[in-house]
Amino acid sequence: MALEDDAAPGLRAAPRTEEPGPDAGRDCGIAPSRAFALAAYLDRWSGCAHHALAASDSEPLTLTALLRLAGPEERRRWREADLGYADPRGASWLRATVAARYHRLEAGDVLISAGAQEAVTCVLSALLGPADHAVVVVPIYQPSELVVTRLCAADGVALHSDRNWTLDLDRLAAAIRPNTRLVLMNFPNSPTGAALDRATLDGLIDLCRRHGLWLVNDEVYRQTDRDPERAVPPVVDLYERGISIDGLSKGFGLPGLRVGWAACRDRGVLDRALTAKSLLSSCLAGPSEILAQVALRAEPHLTGRARGIGHRNQHRLRALLDRYPDLFDPDEPANLAFACPRFRGREGATAFARTLASEDGVLVLPSVLWHSALASIPTDRLRLGLGRVGSGAALGILADHLLRRAGR
Repeated sequence: MALEDDAAPGLRAAPRTEEPGPDAGRDCGIAPSRAFALAAYLDRWSGCAHHALAASDSEPLTLTALLRLAGPEERRRWREADLGYADPRGASWLRATVAARYHRLEAGDVLISAGAQEAVTCVLSALLGPADHAVVVVPIYQPSELVVTRLCAADGVALHSDRNWTLDLDRLAAAIRPNTRLVLMNFPNSPTGAALDRATLDGLIDLCRRHGLWLVNDEVYRQTDRDPERAVPPVVDLYERGISIDGLSKGFGLPGLRVGWAACRDRGVLDRALTAKSLLSSCLAGPSEILAQVALRAEPHLTGRARGIGHRNQHRLRALLDRYPDLFDPDEPANLAFACPRFRGREGATAFARTLASEDGVLVLPSVLWHSALASIPTDRLRLGLGRVGSGAALGILADHLLRRAGR
């Protein structure tokens, strides 16, 4: 797809019906496809790669361990739970607990969903139509981009990879059209780990406010940000049209619960998102709601556990990469869930990842898997998961692979 003649550098336009091209993923060792490239890659390589450095979630908790953290009320709910249909919006007590994580929100300002991605999908479906336009900050989780491009026209604004993955507000402003409806982003960002500083976020909110835009942020990596004391507030706390998406899959280590949510001050938007949700999961599983309440009330314990694992693996990775300055750029991970160093080997990041999986059974993710139809994404990066206990052993195998490679 060619750049529009009047587009600013780093912006690429997409018509309403366009999806990533048929060659997306060709360099990943998977068949050319319009499908979700990351899922296709995992399907291709997971069977032969038994040492995971690909995960972006924290070490999963067992059901027994989570129930040990339950208080008397949660234990009562668990014993008396029935398996009928639950409230499509989420149990009122769970929504109230989620709302308390934000400033000035109430239970009615929260919609519980079957995972954060369902929340993203429903919110976008509530806000976008064929006559609209959206701006997407990339890289971003490919299904989120696909939802946007199937609903309306879109432009992509790529983070500056040579400026520590910063967001250029002038570039974003140049992408806004008269019919632009919203900005979609993911900060802290995957795969880069980038986080917005307060000045940039304030400038972005001012820009959105001047144009009457919704600002939707996927915030699922907030709990694994390297420096939580410096983390900027959720967008829903700062902007009347800010919508914060979050969930329990990443920093809580509970992806099996499938619990996410959208927090928004406009209840009319949540009503329309609920209509979209009725076409998907309809409602959450009742037991998941109870377990989510346990997890949220035990957040310091769960996220502290996850952060401890991430810190240990981050130190191991830093020591390893420092031994090979000719292969890896000095790139201090900004998130405890993963790192995204530049790989400088002659074969390229994608070929290196395939070789590592086939020869040593260690699965890492090349950045080509975050291919975007909207803007160019660097393909010389590797995303390495740091959140699992097994990541330490996998890093040891990676160290052996690099040692053998150096001796060839």
